[in-house]
Amino acid sequence: MRKAFVLALTFIVLSALVFGGAWLWMRRPWRVVATVNGVSLAARELDLRAEAYGGDRREMARAWIAKEILLGEAVQRNVSLTEEDERDVKGVLAAWFVSQGTTIDRFFAESPLPEDAMRQDFKEGLLIHALVKDGLSNASFPDFYHSLREKALVECPEFPELESPDAGVPLYVGLWGWYPARVSVAAAGQVVTSAELSLRVRNAQDDLKRRGLQLPSLPVLRRHEAQVWIFKAVMRAEALRNGVPVTPDDERKERARMVNSLKPHRLTVERFFKEGVLPESLKQEDFRSNIRVNKLLARVVDDKINVSMPEIEARMAELRRRADDEAARGLKPTTRCDRKTAINQLRMERHNRGCRALFRSLFGSARVWSPEFPEMEQVDGVSLPFPGGKEPAR
Repeated sequence: MRKAFVLALTFIVLSALVFGGAWLWMRRPWRVVATVNGVSLAARELDLRAEAYGGDRREMARAWIAKEILLGEAVQRNVSLTEEDERDVKGVLAAWFVSQGTTIDRFFAESPLPEDAMRQDFKEGLLIHALVKDGLSNASFPDFYHSLREKALVECPEFPELESPDAGVPLYVGLWGWYPARVSVAAAGQVVTSAELSLRVRNAQDDLKRRGLQLPSLPVLRRHEAQVWIFKAVMRAEALRNGVPVTPDDERKERARMVNSLKPHRLTVERFFKEGVLPESLKQEDFRSNIRVNKLLARVVDDKINVSMPEIEARMAELRRRADDEAARGLKPTTRCDRKTAINQLRMERHNRGCRALFRSLFGSARVWSPEFPEMEQVDGVSLPFPGGKEPAR
């Protein structure tokens, strides 16, 4: 009886060792998940990075493949990051962390990965960001990445479908496909990440609250801010191509104009730049871009608007009919029917049409790419995001 028990126990132990060994072999942390041009990714590293940055293992493997390909290209091209670009990227991420109640340093220190590995990822992400911005000046990101992907030697035993150059474009600009660092929209050689778009949405929400206005739903507001960004990116690129300058006098006049436009926001110009969730450097960049875009629109659109006397008289007659209708219904009069109102309406309508026509003519060369809003990659998916094509300061 005792012998039988010993044999049974031995059998159980041996079985456990066999099955345990097989399980360990199948899940061995040192096994290679993927290689890119001879550089390998081990299963344990993939698991840690998936835990640190979020996402399933397959998408993290795709992100790693993209990271190695883009980083290798950046090194080969001797890509360098300007101090301004580095400051802007760090500024956006730092502001996003603050909006989440934490800091970059805590994110690095509390990760499952060693802190030095996290900081190395960040440095590599900055180089890749610079490479991507440069590549977008000549091609859309999918085309740019695909051209590099075709030349790379990729092996991925765990996810063999990722070995194909046509395996798809990763949602990646740095930091392993981490959501805040993903591209939301790219246009005209410029990139806005999910973190930056979230900050812009938060900024818009704060402004609406300050003015006592009703808040749209978050998806509606996020879509609106994406369209604002695309419109300004396309127009800014055209202004730069046309050599439209921003002079100190332009900035002085714009600051003076902002005084009145900021009153409903209960802000001074100084507080506008210093306060809020957006970094001051990003606000200053938007400030100069607005000047440049408005000067372009004045030159290309507004200076070509002509309003004839018959059109003015016809519009005044239409406004008088509206005013008479309001009076007949006992409503509080809201329609003005003077000549100035008629001229302003006609000019604004033609300004809007001119802006829309210019935007549509430039859209194709802007190479818009938006993983978050793919419909905006077509011109019909982007509408003018603000009345008159002029964004109110905020």
